[in-house]
Amino acid sequence: MIATDELVKRVRGLLNEAEEDKRLSFLTEDTRSIDEHILRLLPQAVALVQKSKAKGLVNCKSVAPTAATAADNGYGACVLVLPDDYAELVSLQLEEWQRPCCRLFPPHSGEAMAQDSIYTRAGVCRPVAVEGADEDGKRVALLYPAGSGKLRHFIYEAVFDAGKGLEGCDTVLADAVAYYCAALLYTVFERQDLAGGFLSLATALCNGKDSERR
Repeated sequence: MIATDELVKRVRGLLNEAEEDKRLSFLTEDTRSIDEHILRLLPQAVALVQKSKAKGLVNCKSVAPTAATAADNGYGACVLVLPDDYAELVSLQLEEWQRPCCRLFPPHSGEAMAQDSIYTRAGVCRPVAVEGADEDGKRVALLYPAGSGKLRHFIYEAVFDAGKGLEGCDTVLADAVAYYCAALLYTVFERQDLAGGFLSLATALCNGKDSERR
């Protein structure tokens, strides 16, 4: 786990290096104000890395099999309510399935539409998970085939919570979070020259090009 304070310190270090290179002071903001901006932007930076990375996990969590069950919706699927902090699926498997699902398909995708027919619907050897919403508007996963609804495992990447820090993340991707956050901060203050450089470095780290960092 990487504490939020440590992430803020990393981003401030990048800002200080950039300002020294440019021989400029960073805007007219005091330290406390800059830290508040960083904290506000960290969730967005984490989400960008989760979407952009070629491999690895960022802020990974596991739900105990006994902590959640899926209910049969009567149309061949089990409905699993997703955690409030759900961001990206890593792996999900019901007891009867022969393999896990590692992707949550959009509701209007070809894979989702194939589940409307018993002739094209997924089976235990190639199960499918589709994103949806229940009557209360909560995000759910529709799991095909339904089976008993008992989970074997459910692993996902979570939305960043400043109170908990960054969990399940290696050093390279944690640095990518810091670079993305620095890029976002410079974008907010319309310093596109520096924002572009940090964005390029963050993208390189997400693609495993560790040698290109500052």
